[in-house]
Amino acid sequence: MCAASGRAFAEAEQYVATLVERAGQSGLERLDFSIEAWEGGARPAAPFAMFAFWRASFSPHPEKAKPLLGDAELVDLFEELAVAEQPKQVAFRYFVALLLVRRRLLRQVGVKPGVLLVSPKGSPETMLEVKDPGVDEGVIAEALEQLGRVVNVEGAGAA
Repeated sequence: MCAASGRAFAEAEQYVATLVERAGQSGLERLDFSIEAWEGGARPAAPFAMFAFWRASFSPHPEKAKPLLGDAELVDLFEELAVAEQPKQVAFRYFVALLLVRRRLLRQVGVKPGVLLVSPKGSPETMLEVKDPGVDEGVIAEALEQLGRVVNVEGAGAA
């Protein structure tokens, strides 16, 4: 359902999914916007602060045990977070990259000080840098918990 208009999405309709932080609370929530609303300037408003966004297609009958974010959506989220500068977003992108490596959509090709080097599946000549957030165990645990909730992956919260 569109967060701006309240309109239900039609099957296979494209929309923009967002992850938001609510002021004064920890964790992430998801708000979805129709393409028309998004292109018209609709965005999450107070008390929400946008954390990340990506494009998706609506399916009214999600398959049982299907992750909230499929492979294509995770790749889009990873790409959108490439310009992230906030420490939480940098850490989140790092963990999304690790999940994409686990799902074999990215391949780890090396490590430089403070940077994980990956290449997309089918594009070994393309090398992407993923900043290692260099965070303590508490931040790692929080990021893994949030990632597990967002992608609904069993065991994503285990370090």
